[in-house]
Amino acid sequence: MGAAMGFVGIVLHDSACPDINGSGFDFLVCRDGTVIPSNQFRDDDHIHVCVEGDFSTLADDPGVVREQMFVLVKLMLRLSSAFEMDPGKVSAHGDDCPGEYFPWHELKIRIDRPPH
Repeated sequence: MGAAMGFVGIVLHDSACPDINGSGFDFLVCRDGTVIPSNQFRDDDHIHVCVEGDFSTLADDPGVVREQMFVLVKLMLRLSSAFEMDPGKVSAHGDDCPGEYFPWHELKIRIDRPPH
């Protein structure tokens, strides 16, 4: 299925990204853990996932972010499996998106040891 769609990886955004404008993503991971899919994929090469929040500042509640990262990792692993992609092929949208306080270390730790 992945070869048919041609996806090679996942691009992460945060909702403070000016390019999002409410529709610049394929999946939105909300702070409460809800995942909202878009109606169609926006690009032929990458799946774009937006994480609700502004990661240019420290999180007010690290526990909420930790739970949100848990859901994000589950989504990334499912997408990687469904589209036959390497789950490690994840990149930032840009230098400032997601912001400098995005918890990349949590993704690395959890992808190496997938959630149950």
